[in-house]
Amino acid sequence: MSALGCSSTGVPASGDGGSPLLCGDAPAVEDTGLQQCLGCTLASECTQAEPLDACCIQVAAPQEALADGVDLHLYSAPDAAATPALGCLTQPGTLGVPQMVTLTGYVRLFASGQDSQGVEVDVFPENHPETPDGSFGAAPLGTYTTTASDPVDPIDTTWNSQCPNGCSYRQYAIQNVPTETPLVVRTRDADSGAWATVYEYDVYLQNAAVQGGQVTYDATAAAEADLSTVAGGVGLTPANDLGLLTGEVHDCDDVRLSGATVEAESPQAHEAPMIYFSGDESDPLPSLVSGETSALGRFAAIDMPPGVPLRLSAVGEDPSRPGQFLMLGTYVIQVFPGAMTTLALRGRRPWQP
Repeated sequence: MSALGCSSTGVPASGDGGSPLLCGDAPAVEDTGLQQCLGCTLASECTQAEPLDACCIQVAAPQEALADGVDLHLYSAPDAAATPALGCLTQPGTLGVPQMVTLTGYVRLFASGQDSQGVEVDVFPENHPETPDGSFGAAPLGTYTTTASDPVDPIDTTWNSQCPNGCSYRQYAIQNVPTETPLVVRTRDADSGAWATVYEYDVYLQNAAVQGGQVTYDATAAAEADLSTVAGGVGLTPANDLGLLTGEVHDCDDVRLSGATVEAESPQAHEAPMIYFSGDESDPLPSLVSGETSALGRFAAIDMPPGVPLRLSAVGEDPSRPGQFLMLGTYVIQVFPGAMTTLALRGRRPWQP
């Protein structure tokens, strides 16, 4: 995960008026010791725009130090004095012995919509997390379809511009789901034609979170219009045979991070640069001008090739050590035609040696 070994393209030096540097002199991304990154092959050459090597992915250098998102309704730091929790980048802990639990939570909406009834929720185990390729089991461990009779999340959602009178996030519950296991949660339309298909990676249920035989995890559903809205917000049109990638960057306490840069690499480049979003939680808008995450930590990329392993990495500048870049997370996923793949990078996971 060193930044050394790039091409000889010049990059502007930080803090010295922009004088050029060789890529080999670009600041290093701190090595967190991931075995899966040792000896990997660079997916693309170093460029002025993306000089940092994060697990063999060239990533843009952040312009601001990492900061926790504050005054948010979801995944927020308690106050402006909070500093990002980064301990799991080097000490991710170890996997415990799996327990079979009931996975329950609410189906939240990615953007559009007011009521998440009519969403089918499926849970799959990931295949081979030690040598990840983004694949997962063919048959779900369990399935649940939300209805109008399911309980609604009691949290206040009137701040959401999509539903000023409050959103109805319906509850789901799936039995016999293992803890301490990398999971993929899929949501899709049950019968109304209103919902797109969403694959959520990096879902991890810790034994420490088990209460009364249950673990809570809120799934994400997306309206069919959301896939076009992300691309249309930056003047692009997604291809139906390719996939949409979205996600967020969080710290080790699951707080959203601003100041992170993200890139994804696969055999085929995506159509547009990485898209970041505004910091307006009630109505986050995509932008090609923003060069790093806002307080929402959100990013996206359109027209990703489906059916192939795709590595995603995020980088940020350590707020306590100016000029020192950290790899905030790396994960291998896959995207699917006409569907959304999403994940929150939450640092280094226990199964990432």
